Amino acid sequence: MFAPSSMQTPFSLAPGAAVPLPPAGRRRSVFANYRAQSASGPEELSGSPPQSLARAQATPGSAKAPQASAPQAVARAFLYRFLAKAFEDPTPTGWAWLCSTDTHAALRSVLDDFDSALGPRLRDSAERVLACLRPEGFEPFQDDYSAAFGHAARGRCPLNEIEYGDLKADPLFQPHRLADLAAFYRAFGLELAPDAAERHDHLCLELEFMSVLAAKEAYALQAALGHDLWELCRDSQKKFLREHLGRWTPAFTRQLVRTVDDGALGRLAVFIREFVEAECHAFGLTPGSEELLLRPVDEATESLCASCGIPNLPPGAVHSPA
Repeated sequence: MFAPSSMQTPFSLAPGAAVPLPPAGRRRSVFANYRAQSASGPEELSGSPPQSLARAQATPGSAKAPQASAPQAVARAFLYRFLAKAFEDPTPTGWAWLCSTDTHAALRSVLDDFDSALGPRLRDSAERVLACLRPEGFEPFQDDYSAAFGHAARGRCPLNEIEYGDLKADPLFQPHRLADLAAFYRAFGLELAPDAAERHDHLCLELEFMSVLAAKEAYALQAALGHDLWELCRDSQKKFLREHLGRWTPAFTRQLVRTVDDGALGRLAVFIREFVEAECHAFGLTPGSEELLLRPVDEATESLCASCGIPNLPPGAVHSPA
């Protein structure tokens, strides 16, 4: 058990190298008490320590994976952060970060830290994404984003986990899934920002959480904090992939690829699918099925949304940001 308030997590590619951090300013999909201090220095978790880490206690030997090195953990943390930023409600500032030469260089650099079997495939997908991340591509990306995710209670490709699942059984587990996500976040002392409009199951929050865990893993290795803390970080990532992010991402990306053209968003869908599936395999997990169906739309709710202002909210939002 560790106190997140004092556990710093590195975010550097290599000695002297800097990871470009997302732009400052209001970000809705963010944990309020997890902040980056500098582009080349550590990140730290502020706030009170969690009441208990019982939710994420590691089982010795259960987090078996070949990626037990600090550089790869840092690389994975950056990839999760990059994807979280890419799937946020698009803004000119965020798009400028995605298109910057520093971000492109960092993405190429971190992919070099993956093993030889995985690296080439991810690099090919990443290069296809980067080819579309250009300043002039912002408006087409916005159009695709609106077409895919909409501005109603649910678009054609929902960004929320509990929208995907078994049509008969899954509704019974939807409250449990949300509660389980909240428990994961609390176990590591993470709190949603006051202006975070999304639910706990929003894709960007799940990606950011995995980024935090991977960064903590890197710090546990670099600072030689001991096997138990490293095991805790690894086991928590494995559980989160199995129970959440890895369960529904294949179905989400399949739906997204079917909805948008071969632009930046469509290529991001392929990239995130390949990355998350690779993560699952690295942890000895089977990725979720692409065949997961969307829950039926409540026509009454959709009709209400059309007249109550919800169309003006960001995709996945449950209330208007403050």
